Amino acid sequence: MTLDIRSSKAALLSLHMQNDIILKDGKLGKLFSEQAEVRNIIKYSKELVHNARSSNIRIIHVCVRFKPDYSNLIANSTLLKVVKQTEALREGTWGGDIVSELHPLKDETVISHQRVGPFYGTELSHILKKGGFESIVLFGVATNVIVESTARVLSDEGYNVFIVEDCCSAATIEAHQASLESLSLLTEIITVNEILK
Repeated sequence: MTLDIRSSKAALLSLHMQNDIILKDGKLGKLFSEQAEVRNIIKYSKELVHNARSSNIRIIHVCVRFKPDYSNLIANSTLLKVVKQTEALREGTWGGDIVSELHPLKDETVISHQRVGPFYGTELSHILKKGGFESIVLFGVATNVIVESTARVLSDEGYNVFIVEDCCSAATIEAHQASLESLSLLTEIITVNEILK
């Protein structure tokens, strides 16, 4: 597969680039912030988003966040239990917000969801189909959770899927690399520099 990010048939999905997940002061920072910082993903993601905006590429921001009382959280997995225990990712809080460097512009779509993947109970699939997109570019945290979950569904739905490796991280580098190794059978693994070229 080849990718021209300037094509109107390409869309960029920013996945879970939220304060509680990525930053040290975030409530899930103990899990994810170290690798996000080591890999410098905010800097690279900012370059990627800036390039997409300059090229008039559709950007969709995907967030996981819950009502303040967590009445819409089904804690049927270890990760979602941790979210509730740490009181993370509440709607209307700093922790649930997207990091300032990637804050959505007024005309950019923001999808909020409450499951591990971004499709259940949201309009994301409809938005992508209505937009006539053929190629979807993904990045975010964590590689082995939201990125992998999203990529697998998009691959099954027939999209050409590209994962920007240096804009992704996981709790450990081993988890990140293992996820990308699996995803390389279904997607193209690329870098920011390859897109900027």
